[in-house]
Amino acid sequence: MRTGPSTPISTCLDRWLLVALACLFALVSQAQIIDEDQLRKVELEAHEGPITCLEPLADGHTIVAGCGDNGGLLFIDTVGWRVTRRLPLNGFKDGPRIRGSRDGRLLLLKELWRFAVEGKGDMKGRHMVIDAATGAVVVDAGTAMDASLSADGSVLAVLDGGTVTLKRLPEGTELRRIDVSQATNAVAVSPDGSTIAVSHRPTEAQLELVPSFRNDKKSLKAALKYRQMITLFDAGTGAVRHVVPEAYDIIRAMAYSPDGSRLLVYSSQDLRAGVAPTAGGNVWNMSMVDRPGYVQQVDAATGDPLRAGFQSLMNEPFLAVSPAGRTLALSSTEGRNKRKLTLYDISSGETLEMIDLEQKHRYDTGEQERHDGRTAYAWLADGRLLIALGGNLGIHTP
Repeated sequence: MRTGPSTPISTCLDRWLLVALACLFALVSQAQIIDEDQLRKVELEAHEGPITCLEPLADGHTIVAGCGDNGGLLFIDTVGWRVTRRLPLNGFKDGPRIRGSRDGRLLLLKELWRFAVEGKGDMKGRHMVIDAATGAVVVDAGTAMDASLSADGSVLAVLDGGTVTLKRLPEGTELRRIDVSQATNAVAVSPDGSTIAVSHRPTEAQLELVPSFRNDKKSLKAALKYRQMITLFDAGTGAVRHVVPEAYDIIRAMAYSPDGSRLLVYSSQDLRAGVAPTAGGNVWNMSMVDRPGYVQQVDAATGDPLRAGFQSLMNEPFLAVSPAGRTLALSSTEGRNKRKLTLYDISSGETLEMIDLEQKHRYDTGEQERHDGRTAYAWLADGRLLIALGGNLGIHTP
């Protein structure tokens, strides 16, 4: 979000939030609202842990589901909705975030924390690439801040400290290292493996690229402390392609659209930026409503910010763009167990449909919906949306 030349960041954020909520209310009032009970329900055989991530494979009929509570991976055949294989995992207690290569050969597993927005920064986790057919480890990147796999399966980028290490796949050999001053939490590789997007704290010179901070020393000083920016690097040479002329809050996650034309950026507010401590003196003791998150977009070719943006109060929601590239599925929450999934037109930002996943706890228990507040969802190749309902699945056809 951009601030005016003489407006404190926290005040401007509050105003933008009110405007965003008003716009959201107006859009939602025109959108179709779908109740969870209207989803087509798919019951799976018993397995350990709730489903926390879904990733379709290239064969068109296999879904890989990651499970919390050390439940490992499930390989599900969508023809008969049978679990065809189970793969135990070590080091992914809260469930892995899964990203597969376009040909279905490789799976990147990222340790997914249940609560990742506590405090100033993000949390390190385990990252590895496995062979989808055998479960064999191709690359064990160990503990790092973030990692990203190119859709063509050729490049793995691992962010740790101020260095991005690029590895050639499937060999796992090191291609090069890119030093990123004041790198923070997120890295993303373009689908063709040619561009690396990295989040970092800004320099004064970089902030002067952002129109709202030019010639405003007061706002610029606060932005140096509380805001973050994104630089796009050439994977082949390590050279800078673009510094995105936008200042973000704490960047938690980034992802490219399937065609590589857009970079989606999820950020949430740094609680130190104009937020008063609670009665107990702890500035972090706040609900998600007090720390809104935003999904903003960047033109991947030019590095320019795009206008359409979206709001989410979910901890690191999945940035799920439909196979056709026209619709974004984005989860949010209105408090404990009040989950929703909204479908947006990715170009205009218009709200298309809202799926209300709110259920009374006793009904969730009765239906064995043992979720922990998170929402897992993914697009199938035919344009249907698959949604985790605890240990089972729901299907929505837009």
